[in-house]
Amino acid sequence: MNIFKALSAGNGKISETNVTSFMSYLLDSSNELNNSFFLLFLNLIDKHLESDKLCDLLNLNQKLIRNQILSFSKNYLVTAEPEYSITDNKGRKQIPDILLRITSKQNEEDVAYLIIENKVNKGALKKGQIEKQLDVFLHSEDFDLQKPIYSILITTDEKAFEKMFTSAVETNNKTIWLKWTNHLDNKDSIEDTLRKLIIHEQNAEIEPIDPNTQFIFKSFIDYVSTELSYKERGTKNFSYKGFDEVGKANFELDGKEYSLKRFSNHMIRLFDKNDNLLEVQVKPILRKINDKYELDINLLHSTGVDKNTQILGREIINKLK
Repeated sequence: MNIFKALSAGNGKISETNVTSFMSYLLDSSNELNNSFFLLFLNLIDKHLESDKLCDLLNLNQKLIRNQILSFSKNYLVTAEPEYSITDNKGRKQIPDILLRITSKQNEEDVAYLIIENKVNKGALKKGQIEKQLDVFLHSEDFDLQKPIYSILITTDEKAFEKMFTSAVETNNKTIWLKWTNHLDNKDSIEDTLRKLIIHEQNAEIEPIDPNTQFIFKSFIDYVSTELSYKERGTKNFSYKGFDEVGKANFELDGKEYSLKRFSNHMIRLFDKNDNLLEVQVKPILRKINDKYELDINLLHSTGVDKNTQILGREIINKLK
């Protein structure tokens, strides 16, 4: 059983906060991974930097991941704090999803900061959010502002987030945009980084990971690759309780944009323009669509019995397309 998918079923939903909390756990030095995922995460970040690479800053130029881990764990400590509240000297407050500190074990001083903002839905896009977080951080008295600060944006693979990144990188050239999955280059993604962790463990290149923990990681990878992924053409790869999307039509009603989706178990579900599932009765909306777009679909079978939501929804999707 995939616990992440199970918790997403029905009215349950794994929120952005839940995903952030799990990511924070993976990055923190206190977990049983002995910084192995964190080092892979740093290497992913460095792929996007032309200068100020974190591995150079931390003297982690060893080729083998095992040697990188040994060197880092000997000299540094990572503290990942989810939903950390930053307040500046004017009383302004910002709450990034994760504030990550890299601290020297030798002198207990901070070496670098990573301000991480996680997005799993384009509806959560906030213009200027990363710049505001950095500005408040730079006017806070809780940090050593002489040390490098990296702004990390993690999102689904949607072009809508490009503007958010472009604006942020103008303020801080150490701003990085990472994707949960990447339909153009899967090796440049959080999904691939998680897979590398499992492969390194299987090849005995890092310390053994408890089988129960391995199962959780594999479940999370499967969740990310299905629920947060995009097909090759760049459209979201939706599923509903594990059933694939087999039909879709976009429409407008009462001045708002929606998507009507049909899944392989024949279920019909309604989504808003940001692809959020709407918990509403679908059949009355199907009748409204039929009237507004003059589809002339008969609401009854030839026997005079009402068509159910699945059949009516399928016919309306086909007509709208």
